[in-house]
Amino acid sequence: MGASGSVEPPALKGIRSVPTVASHPDRDLGDARSAIDRGDGKAALKSLDRARRGYLKARDAAGLAHVLDMAALVDTADERVRVGAENLAYAVKQNLRQESRRSAQQRGEPWVDPYPDLQAPTEHTRLVLTRRVKVLIGIGVLLAVVLITGAIVGLVLVDGNQTTVTLRLVNDTKRQVTVSGCDDPDCLTPWLHRDVGPGLETDADVDADGFVQLFKVGRPGPDLCLPVRVHDGYLLLNGGSGALAVKLSEATPCPGATVLPEPTEQTPL
Repeated sequence: MGASGSVEPPALKGIRSVPTVASHPDRDLGDARSAIDRGDGKAALKSLDRARRGYLKARDAAGLAHVLDMAALVDTADERVRVGAENLAYAVKQNLRQESRRSAQQRGEPWVDPYPDLQAPTEHTRLVLTRRVKVLIGIGVLLAVVLITGAIVGLVLVDGNQTTVTLRLVNDTKRQVTVSGCDDPDCLTPWLHRDVGPGLETDADVDADGFVQLFKVGRPGPDLCLPVRVHDGYLLLNGGSGALAVKLSEATPCPGATVLPEPTEQTPL
């Protein structure tokens, strides 16, 4: 305590310094630090979440780690702030998991989960149950009772109208590779992730009406991309029950050149 009687805020050790002219996530990190110094937890969390999204977009794992460190410094005396800080920490850990996995794939090394307990129930995000939230939950339950039958019928109709075809991914290379099925170019949350040894193959059921289905082939060095023209290949089956096959050696540097799969016999179960 100084002569004036004011209390100096604790020093933030190990936190990224913010230059005068900083990128957007660094500026948000600086705003969060200022909010922490003045005890404004809500403002700090807003700035930290903006920084998190900025570092995630830039694939800056070090920046994400700084966000996690600063989230632990937020004053959580207020219940809403405490829950918000826990939710933010959970989101940052998920982002760090994605980045560590992507980096391991690029280096051709086995992935070690930095947060193996992340899926434990105590790690799940939570909601502050205020009176207003409880009323909204009650209304939502009543609406769910009325609409659930229609929703189930709608899902059945959608699934019934969707046609799938088996796509056989053949590893005709001389090394083991990792195949990921992607819904977006960054492939942050792949729906398929398998290791395929040399000379082996793996099957995946894909939407026959999808024009292009993107796969990423992980190997030592940069990943390769394999955009497969599923719909055009499906037309070659002429309504038959066969499968489509594509060779992983046809993958090229991302974003990759599209590849037409070839009809092949369906492997019996």
